[in-house]
Amino acid sequence: MSNLAGVNVLVDGYNLQLSQGTGIKTYGISLVRSLKDLGAEVNVLYGRNIPKLNDASLEEVLFFDVHEGPHRYSDGSYLKRSARLLLDAGRTLSRQSVTARPIDAGHVVVRGSVRGSFMASITDLLDITGTYNLPGCYQTASALFRLGLSMGVTLPKKVDIFHATYTLPMTVPGAKKITTIHDLIPLRLPYTTLDNKRLFYKVVKRCLKDSALVLTVSEHSKRDMVDLFDIHPDKIQVTYQPIALEPLNKTPEAVQRYLKRFRIEHKNYILFVGAIEPKKNLGRLIDAYARLETDTQFVIVGKRGWLWENEIGAIDTIFGADVAKEKFRLLDYVTTEDLRHLYAGATCLAFPSLYEGFGLPPLEAMSFGCPVITSNVSSLPEVCGEAALYVDPYSVSDIEQKLHQLLSDEALQKDLAKAGKQNAERFSLERYNERLQQAYQLVL
Repeated sequence: MSNLAGVNVLVDGYNLQLSQGTGIKTYGISLVRSLKDLGAEVNVLYGRNIPKLNDASLEEVLFFDVHEGPHRYSDGSYLKRSARLLLDAGRTLSRQSVTARPIDAGHVVVRGSVRGSFMASITDLLDITGTYNLPGCYQTASALFRLGLSMGVTLPKKVDIFHATYTLPMTVPGAKKITTIHDLIPLRLPYTTLDNKRLFYKVVKRCLKDSALVLTVSEHSKRDMVDLFDIHPDKIQVTYQPIALEPLNKTPEAVQRYLKRFRIEHKNYILFVGAIEPKKNLGRLIDAYARLETDTQFVIVGKRGWLWENEIGAIDTIFGADVAKEKFRLLDYVTTEDLRHLYAGATCLAFPSLYEGFGLPPLEAMSFGCPVITSNVSSLPEVCGEAALYVDPYSVSDIEQKLHQLLSDEALQKDLAKAGKQNAERFSLERYNERLQQAYQLVL
């Protein structure tokens, strides 16, 4: 399938340049790969904070420095550059745009990059995309927006479509803009995030206005946008999100050998995957688990976010330090390979989130034949269909009851595993490519 042949697309690198993954970063990687599958020429705009130098080769070397940042350069050149860029942009945006510079990866060895670094996160994209950098461009765009200005960025080549995977107050003159808005959680559950709600509202409103088309990841998120903003439903297309993890064709014995490194047993642990923050509702899940009489372990995969102590800080108090040490595994950030094995070996995934624009972990778990318990709210029933056991995420007793039901019923586990694999097929890469191509044709 190559229906976008000859189309030049610029994708933002706002989340792609993060060293550790987020759901939006995963979306961005899948988007780039799908656009390439469809025949488009894809470039990525990064905002790496490197100083402006007279030597282009050295600039390119610093782009790949895993320790880059304003604190690395004692002459303060990055800070001076950012201040000058902001000042110049404010003076001249009415007449012109700032231009990003191309980065040539040929001067450095990118294979075998340091795990967990910026380099490891973009290595697979370097061979299939053009790489451009404009130091601090995303921070500058946000600062200018607060001043009532809009930032324009140009490339030294023609761009047909600028696809922002996040709500960015930025345009590319001469290119049509597509923005993916994943959810409106700061507006729907304002007490669960630290976002500046007034600024978030204004940025979303601007992106809805600036974009020729808005993509989103569920019908539920689309309804939120239509309800909260004055936008016609036809301007929003639902493409969902594909499953990015490769299947794992291993025997249970091989999975068990892999899981030994985490000191957990195959098919004898409840798995949670997600950031440790109020929206994910991990605290109530732990309270429900505490009521069970079970030897099944509890494995938590996710980085510590805002108010993480409120979610997991009481584990030692509830269970006692010695028992908690045996029952819980807090794995923080894991590699993609680790995650595939953890899904394949879990008794179930428990994901009682309070709100999701899409909810990728339940779908990923289903693709590995892992039974899923999840919430009966927001987009989760839409995405999981009839292949999950649903709970009221605000009821500890309901979560406890469904955990007990699933852990004690092997037939139910097998039924959910089978139904989950069938449901996951709805979100294959092939189907995502079809939806994406149809959306792009509306703009082209």
